[in-house]
Amino acid sequence: MKLLLCDGDSWTAGDIVDPNLFGDNLAEVHHPDNNQYRLPRVWPHKLGKLLNVDVLNQSIAGSSNDGIVRRVLVRVNKLLKEYNSDDLFVLIGWSSPERRDWFIDTQWRTMYPAQIHQEFDVQAIGKKSEDLAQFYKTYLTHFWEKSEYIERYLQQTLLLHYYLKNKNIKHMFFDAFYEKKIVKKSKWFESKGESEFTAGGMYCDDEIQEVFSKGVIYDEFNLVRDNIFKEKSFRKFLMIDKEHFDDNLWDGFHPNEKGHELWAKELYKDINDKINNI
Repeated sequence: MKLLLCDGDSWTAGDIVDPNLFGDNLAEVHHPDNNQYRLPRVWPHKLGKLLNVDVLNQSIAGSSNDGIVRRVLVRVNKLLKEYNSDDLFVLIGWSSPERRDWFIDTQWRTMYPAQIHQEFDVQAIGKKSEDLAQFYKTYLTHFWEKSEYIERYLQQTLLLHYYLKNKNIKHMFFDAFYEKKIVKKSKWFESKGESEFTAGGMYCDDEIQEVFSKGVIYDEFNLVRDNIFKEKSFRKFLMIDKEHFDDNLWDGFHPNEKGHELWAKELYKDINDKINNI
């Protein structure tokens, strides 16, 4: 193993900016000048140091699983022109299944149905922003359905697993969080005068059971999950119990650097076994 390829959302990319360059403007999280500050502070880099391998963290803060799949398929195809399959290990931190990408104008844009409101960049999209807002409202009212997004999540998992397996590339998946659960806030949130927030559950098991209690895709997903999924989600790892976060590991809506470091050590326990047995 020579290269660890990681992909995910902000729980893998890191939702942090260099205060000396950008203050607290999180819109600059993926600015090239922020990489030197951001990337060493999140778990992929820390895991790479433990494994003594190079790391390519191509995660995007705010990403959907649609985006994760697109990026990994393209990147793996390119990497196989430089590396042997045995040189690569792919580690995916899945985002909320509810997020969905749509190709608008010249690029993919992510919608976040679990959020009550979503603003569109008027400057980037222009007059189309009003049309998109209406489309978003219509989508939420008539087409946002757990049967769709859960099945899409299962399909994405199977697609990426069997693609990587076909390429003889070892890999492991885990769930970062899930937006729908409501939990009590940590002291950081309580300091803001709020008592609860919608920030993600430990894993979408309940909804998967509800939508797919039987059938071929459900059975196949469970087989894959048993073999290549990290049983514990990143979010669950940071919690003291089912309702409370460990404040020492939490920074706003995301893990702090200490949380990332401990998660890297947690993942490291599994990696060597996966390398030898997948």
